[in-house]
Amino acid sequence: MPSWFSKVFKDGAKPPSRSVPPKTEESVHSAALTKPAATPAPVRRPNPILAELDEKETPPLVTRKIIQPTVLVEEQERSGWTDEVRIKARVERDQRSCVFLVDRPLLDGHSAYFPNPASCQDSPLAQAIFEIPEVETVLLHGTNVTVTRSPMIRESWEPMAREIGAVVRDHLKNHRPAVAEPFLANMPSEEEIREKLARIIDLEINPGIAAHSGMISLERVEGNTVYIKMMGGCQGCAASAITLRQGIHLAFRQIIPQIGAILDVTDHAAGKNPYFTELPAGMQRYA
Repeated sequence: MPSWFSKVFKDGAKPPSRSVPPKTEESVHSAALTKPAATPAPVRRPNPILAELDEKETPPLVTRKIIQPTVLVEEQERSGWTDEVRIKARVERDQRSCVFLVDRPLLDGHSAYFPNPASCQDSPLAQAIFEIPEVETVLLHGTNVTVTRSPMIRESWEPMAREIGAVVRDHLKNHRPAVAEPFLANMPSEEEIREKLARIIDLEINPGIAAHSGMISLERVEGNTVYIKMMGGCQGCAASAITLRQGIHLAFRQIIPQIGAILDVTDHAAGKNPYFTELPAGMQRYA
């Protein structure tokens, strides 16, 4: 321990204070001359206006009321959908399918998938669409009609899309149903769909994609519409669309043919370790 440290703090001794010379009359007089004069505090005068306000009684607080006005519906909306059917077409990235967005719902709480003309006996709308050449599959879901065609066709979708749109518009203008009553009567319950799909996911699908560090989970079932999520190596994988279309779709529809739309709700942009960052050349023909 340094000698100066021990001397200062030994036995709790306080450090020696510096000696201050005693004040003399001369030093006090010189300090008074050099010290600036204090500024006098401002005199506060009462405000007559504020005093008058204080004397008055404070008015009571007024409670503001929020009024919710009634929404007026046009007479046209009360009477149902008009005969003018608006349709927009959107070609998907794979160029194999085209989505037709209709201005009114096609099915209430369900969806319908038809893989070929023989499967659409209970859907007048799908039958009319399959009469157009080169149509491969038809999916009815919500306000959408999704049509796929042969991958061998390289021409523009525009002529075929106009023909399909005309068929859909004519069908709806004549107030024909999208599906017949037997289609909904033979629909399995949500619980039955959920149990069968959970079993096939655990026993077949997940063991098959485990080699790619992938995993599939069943998010929910609404009517006969299925929502799934891809995880692990499948999340963000360049081949996830192929896995979904040629693996999961086929397995699901084989065990439950009445399944409608199968929707992938995965955020593929957030995938941290996808199995394929780019689609291999040998798999591009399946995309």
